[in-house]
Amino acid sequence: MMVMLSRFVAAIVMLVAPLAHAGEVEWDPRLTRGTLDNGLAYVLYDSGKATDPFNIRLIVHAGSVDEEEPSGIAHILEHMVFQSNKTHSEGIHRYIQQIGWRQGLQINAVTRESETQYMIRTRPNDALDLSGALKLASDTVFGAQLRQEDWAKERFVILEELRQGNKTADRISRQKKAALRVGSRYVDRSTIGTRETIENASIEDIRAFYDRFYTASNMTLVVSGRIDKASAEAAIKAAFGSAPKRARPDRSYLDLPLKGGLSTGLVQDPAGTSSQTTYAFRLAMPDRTSEAGQLAYLQKYFLTRLIRDAIQAQAPHFENSVDRLGFVAQETTEHRLILAFNASGINHAAALPVLLEAIERVRREGIAKPAFDRLMASARRINDTNVKAAEGRTFAEWEDRIASAVLTGSVVDDPAKRAERTRVLLDRINLEDLEARMREMLSSPDQVLFYQAPGGVSVSVPSVADVMAIRDRLAALPKLPDLPPLSDPKQVAETPIPSWSADATVPQTGSVAEVRNLENPDIREWTLSNGDRVVWLVRDTPDGKIYLSGQSSPGFRNVEFGSTLSQVAVQLWAQSGFRFWTQEEFDRWTEAQPGGSRWSYALKANVLDAAVVATPERLPALLERYAQDIAFGTVRPEAVAEFHRLSAASADQGDDYAQLLYGLGQPERTPASLTVGELQAAASKLLAQPVTWFAVGTAPDDNIRDGFAKTIGAVSRQAVLKTAPALQREGLYAATVEDGDGDRARVQLSFFTPMNWTPETSFLISALNPVAQQALKNELRYKLGGIYTLQFELELDAGSNRAIGTLSFYCAPERAQELTDAAIGVLDRMPEIVRGVDIDRIRADINFAEGSRLDDPNTWLRRLALSYRRYDNAGYLTRMKDLPGRLTQQVFEAEAASVFKTDNLAVLTRLPVERAEP
Repeated sequence: MMVMLSRFVAAIVMLVAPLAHAGEVEWDPRLTRGTLDNGLAYVLYDSGKATDPFNIRLIVHAGSVDEEEPSGIAHILEHMVFQSNKTHSEGIHRYIQQIGWRQGLQINAVTRESETQYMIRTRPNDALDLSGALKLASDTVFGAQLRQEDWAKERFVILEELRQGNKTADRISRQKKAALRVGSRYVDRSTIGTRETIENASIEDIRAFYDRFYTASNMTLVVSGRIDKASAEAAIKAAFGSAPKRARPDRSYLDLPLKGGLSTGLVQDPAGTSSQTTYAFRLAMPDRTSEAGQLAYLQKYFLTRLIRDAIQAQAPHFENSVDRLGFVAQETTEHRLILAFNASGINHAAALPVLLEAIERVRREGIAKPAFDRLMASARRINDTNVKAAEGRTFAEWEDRIASAVLTGSVVDDPAKRAERTRVLLDRINLEDLEARMREMLSSPDQVLFYQAPGGVSVSVPSVADVMAIRDRLAALPKLPDLPPLSDPKQVAETPIPSWSADATVPQTGSVAEVRNLENPDIREWTLSNGDRVVWLVRDTPDGKIYLSGQSSPGFRNVEFGSTLSQVAVQLWAQSGFRFWTQEEFDRWTEAQPGGSRWSYALKANVLDAAVVATPERLPALLERYAQDIAFGTVRPEAVAEFHRLSAASADQGDDYAQLLYGLGQPERTPASLTVGELQAAASKLLAQPVTWFAVGTAPDDNIRDGFAKTIGAVSRQAVLKTAPALQREGLYAATVEDGDGDRARVQLSFFTPMNWTPETSFLISALNPVAQQALKNELRYKLGGIYTLQFELELDAGSNRAIGTLSFYCAPERAQELTDAAIGVLDRMPEIVRGVDIDRIRADINFAEGSRLDDPNTWLRRLALSYRRYDNAGYLTRMKDLPGRLTQQVFEAEAASVFKTDNLAVLTRLPVERAEP
């Protein structure tokens, strides 16, 4: 095996030896690189922009692949370093909160197979300067105490994380990786581990991994943003320089070991539904920074696209045997590449020879020259524009590029020099050499076959000998058989785009009935002849486009149709297209429309929102398209049939919760009982409601005004629907139900208190959200160790004039009641908790968030609509800038006292079947 591999690498070197003139890659001179005496490597980028904050990313070169056996220890350690600390006795979690930071926002961490990353994200003039933030990073990774009592608690948190991540797609993905990485330490080493390994992991195991891999010589520090390089280097030395000097651990197992033959496997999960046959080639790649590596990865860029297109071109000829043919190239580790061919279809025995024949056909026939020429021209265009594109790189994008280079053994080089080197290599790449390289790659002796099968289906994977026999027979044929004829000859030619029918016209007979122009802010109002109203905020947008939202009431909470019928009707109507075309014709026509913009229709509780973003030149045509949607839209019977099929296969858990919140009433229609006629009628009436059009953008010209007046003004409207608000019952209600999930419980909680809605009050109430979220997290996760994550939302609802709080979390079934009681206790104590918050920090957080929000036209669009909903004018847009200043400690405490009341409370607990009680 070693001889074969050596010859393979030598062939690559021989192939590129005559081309060794592009130059070796070098780090961009704008980057500062260094290594401390203890071995810690660092890379710095100074953006030079005074308004930029700084980011810190500390990469520990250790992940699940470094575990002696599959255990999840690397991920466990990522959790544990945030617990008790030599410098911060209260723990890193608590220290972060004390300085006003939040886990997951300013500081975060992630464990992968080959590394663990710790990230700090700051803002200008933050709680910690660069020296303080670097000290925090150092304390976190070098000061962990790793106490048994912390692990006893954190174990439950990680088990909850495991429960949440145990999804079918994740399990199948891990099996696929194991099949493709057979023979390596990557097999069976999921980063989180298993229930058994988490429960069996000891504090001694955690300490052993920490002592071996958390050493300065095994870490790389990346700092990017507005920094002074000299000061940054001094701060790095002060923060990290005292860490002991130890040898970097041996990680020679990182590269995927290559083998000399074919291996086979089966990928199958009890809940899986997909069926696929995959055949892959595994091969070595040279060092990216070498001359050979530059050429090899550029060739890979070409071949990935050209092989994919060649395989997909064969797919229609084999549609009787497979559903799809595909190809993808994967870089599994730094010096390894996998070329994976796949065929989708339930008949694996039929798919395998088709797939092998498709691969052999590509190997023999090579690459079509027109496709190569098109891709070469595209590659040259991209290379020429890359230098200019790099000029707009943000400090965060520099950080990402540096980290990626560190992890792949590459460099971040000067864009101009890189473009010149690439230009030299492109000049030397020709079709003949590329085809030779492709055939060499497809002759790699290391090959993998696996079948992916749905759960419960019996599948027999062929033996290596059987697969080799098919492959050798195809290779021995002097000429491959002709491709099977296409079942539909039309597939040979490009399918034409359907033409618009001359009879399908919308009237242009509307007009503007009334005009008002207002100042401070600049508002243009038009009332149209059909009763629609246009409210246009004249304000430049970053991209020069118009942001438009057409809102009508009541939404899905209406008397006539109810929630289920209304939501399904609008969803299927939006998908079905025009009644005079088939679905396929409508889809082709839609894709061919210029400009890329299209309408989105969202039916919410109290509003139907028709929204679009478009250039001023494109907007009149889109207004006509909206009128066409209303006039010719339909609910297609086949769409209804597919909806019935999907709804029958999915479990709906919403009814129990709605029953608890709202009590007995008119039962909602079941999805399966909804007919095409009912759905069409509901969609038509919901879309016929009068609309207020809110717009943000540059002042409208005559073409836009005419589009609204003549086209939208002619759309027929009927105000026939009435609002039916859903109101949570007063009082205390609790219920426990079984839902069949045997591994975890889910708790859903809702409380409310009456409160008059205004946009201003809603803004102030929203400031309580992060405080309550953190208080709940402190209790349920950090103190009790009962959850991994939670969802909490507090809002002032305009439709009901109520402040409504909702909380949900997953937990171990046996702890559901304990954690529910603890959560309610936190809510009851919130008026007391807010007395201890740093109100100045909260105001600073709001001002910082508002800075980015107010750069987004969607913010102005939403707030314009809110202002008109409450005041029928744009006054809120001028008052909102002063709201953070109104948030005093007294106001904050008063709002908390008004909102956090649990007199009206509903709690639903979903337990596995065997755990449920009356």
